[in-house]
Amino acid sequence: MSAISGGARRALAIITTTVVIAAGSVLGTASVAAAADLPSTPAPLLQRDSTVVTSDNLPTVQINDGYVWAQTTVGNIVYAVGSFSNVRPAGAAVGTNLTPRSNILAFDITTGDLITSFAPTANGTVKSIAASPDGSRLYIGGSFNNVNGQTRWNFAALDATTGALVPGFAPSVGGTGVYAITTSGTSVYLAGLFTQANATARKNLAAFNSSNGALLPWAPTTDLQVDAMVMEPGNAKVIIGGRF
Repeated sequence: MSAISGGARRALAIITTTVVIAAGSVLGTASVAAAADLPSTPAPLLQRDSTVVTSDNLPTVQINDGYVWAQTTVGNIVYAVGSFSNVRPAGAAVGTNLTPRSNILAFDITTGDLITSFAPTANGTVKSIAASPDGSRLYIGGSFNNVNGQTRWNFAALDATTGALVPGFAPSVGGTGVYAITTSGTSVYLAGLFTQANATARKNLAAFNSSNGALLPWAPTTDLQVDAMVMEPGNAKVIIGGRF
């Protein structure tokens, strides 16, 4: 191998020095910033004006004894799921004027009032919910094995108006739970922490036919749980996020 010329050696030395200095500069800057005194006055407050987003004052139904994991909307109706057993109107003191709700509720987004005719039940935490594209049904997922008094393993479909189970649709997911759901026109996709779907091996991701609950051949895998997923607008790709 030929020896490196003096000019090449000088060029390499310059490059090497530049890299070391750049790294040193970053470290030095961080040390100085960490050691610097805090400003003597707080940052100015951002004044509310037309460019600042603010919330509308809309009193809504309150969870009395638990929490909400996920929500979705169909028209003017908001559907909320989580882990709770009672709700109360806005302004009511804790523990008063209670209405039983078993981990699922619906309220009118225009008034904030509870939809009293919608009262399905689940015997465990519901962590995900998605509406079908036409808004006629709701898919729920979580860690449960009974919905409306019938066996449903971690996943179920409900009529969006009545809260009744959708007839002829009863797929099952075996594992810790279903944490995310998304849909296309003919399929519903699930994600979470599980090992099987309809008694067939699936690792944290599965898809079902939305008309009859049949398991689809779509079978990607992750080593750890998936916590979120969304369908891209063209219904060709599913984007997932989680702890994998």
